[in-house]
Amino acid sequence: MKAMAMFMVVFGLGFAVLGFANHRTIWWRFQARRHADPAAHEPSDAGFAVQRLLCFALAALAFWGSFSTFRLVTPDGVDQDELLERVRSVARSFDESTKSPLPGVDDGSWSSYLDPELRGPERDDPTARLAWRSGALSPDGNVERYDVSGTESTVCLTLTARPSADQPVPAHMGPVYFDLRAEATDGTCAEG
Repeated sequence: MKAMAMFMVVFGLGFAVLGFANHRTIWWRFQARRHADPAAHEPSDAGFAVQRLLCFALAALAFWGSFSTFRLVTPDGVDQDELLERVRSVARSFDESTKSPLPGVDDGSWSSYLDPELRGPERDDPTARLAWRSGALSPDGNVERYDVSGTESTVCLTLTARPSADQPVPAHMGPVYFDLRAEATDGTCAEG
């Protein structure tokens, strides 16, 4: 994609140079010999002005295309407002939901659910990093705080898990489903 962006820049520069060139001279050099009476077939001043305008328009389109292509391959990153809105959206999707934690997660009970929600198509999209945990999830539930970092700042996502009233297993086996509450706040997570 970067090669395409560079090609569009070169293409645009070519048309910009052609726009500054003398179109009358170009016509007499390359087109006049096709006609028996070249002076009778020479385009008007308005015709040459339209050619010049079209060259500049094509150069502008090529530069715009190059800029757009370059932005696709080199994203700016996630700014503070976008990061906060994205984390709030994730918090809304988790709030008042009932989930079962995925087994074998070392960095936090809910991080396997969070990362796919936060990750987008760009390589520098944020990920959730467990910053604080009140204790083990079973049997009474816990509170977990995740730092979600963008290019400019950090947002704190707090997940509170309580055992759900509807469990598919007997009470002595421990809870399987947890009711979640989620909240997103601006800034890094504090302990406690």
